[in-house]
Amino acid sequence: MYCDYAHKTGFSVRKQNIVYWAHTRFIKGRGYSCAKAGLKVSKPLRDEQQKYRKLDTRTDCLACIYFNADKEGKNWEVTKFVEEHNHSLASENDRHLLRSHRSISTVQASLLKNMTGVGIRTTDAYNFLADEVGGVENVGFCKSDAYNFVQRERRALIDSGDASSLSKVLQDRQSEDNMFSYDILTDEMNRLIGFLWIDGHSKIDYDCFGDVIVFDTTYRLNKYNLTCAPFIAVNHQGEEENCQNISNKSIYSP
Repeated sequence: MYCDYAHKTGFSVRKQNIVYWAHTRFIKGRGYSCAKAGLKVSKPLRDEQQKYRKLDTRTDCLACIYFNADKEGKNWEVTKFVEEHNHSLASENDRHLLRSHRSISTVQASLLKNMTGVGIRTTDAYNFLADEVGGVENVGFCKSDAYNFVQRERRALIDSGDASSLSKVLQDRQSEDNMFSYDILTDEMNRLIGFLWIDGHSKIDYDCFGDVIVFDTTYRLNKYNLTCAPFIAVNHQGEEENCQNISNKSIYSP
């Protein structure tokens, strides 16, 4: 009810803490507030981290609603309602972007999975859904939600066997390219701790020109704590190789 009201008004909703009756799991009270409620506590950052600070959009807005229920949870009443906001509200054309009102339905999720699973780009799949419902404002979620959903689905497929999946991918590449070579490094418990690969085209380029000019270890994958170090090369005309070739010459190590 409050979410529908918020969507029509033009603001996003944040859930507040649930209060339970003592020694039970029956809800005694529940609250919802404007997403801009409160102020974010900022921690001091070093100079090199300052540029990565996320923009804080909270304005300490007091708009909220609180409900109380009886011990049986059958009767609810509104105990507090603040209507006024201290910030501008979203226009009618932008309300579909409000975070608390965005969700991917089961049918939409199935379509995204099936379309991206057969090689259709996520952006094209999203545009197809938008065309079907008469525009992006009627989809119910934004394009970034679609990308996040697809990435979660892909991670879920390989999380249980990432190292095995990687090994299979490298083996498949080697069967397709007889000059493709790779090496995998494991620890004493047979856990993957590093790997390197290079394709035939890269080997030919190196034989012809022989100049690797950068070994960059500034990228870090937080999930596995592995450093990605791409080899950046130039050709005989002093031009950097294209992204496809560069992406095939990388090493991952702790």
